[in-house]
Amino acid sequence: METTLRVLGDGLSIAALAIIAATAQGAWKRIPKDVLVPMLWGRDGKPSVRAPKGVGLLSIPLLSTVVLLSFTATQATFTDDPIQAILIFLVRATLAASLGLSQLFHLRFVIRTLQDEGQL
Repeated sequence: METTLRVLGDGLSIAALAIIAATAQGAWKRIPKDVLVPMLWGRDGKPSVRAPKGVGLLSIPLLSTVVLLSFTATQATFTDDPIQAILIFLVRATLAASLGLSQLFHLRFVIRTLQDEGQL
């Protein structure tokens, strides 16, 4: 059972990273080279922090890669305890879903903001 959960966790992590990378690539193609990408929005709904295109579009994919693959790199998934294996799988599944959704929401707000500003 522990091996099955480890393989499923790796599969979920890879699937989430594929979705995150594909959406970043799609946004990369749409956003012009010299445009600053909104990163944070204030209470008024306007961007408060902007970053260069590379930083703005690759920050979540790089962070997600480090977080999701850290379980495998540290060998935390190699355990003989079934309860610990289940907990690690659930944490990995939750992280994969959360990071994937954060990328989708971030890019939705980026594209919408840049369209409203006429930069796309």
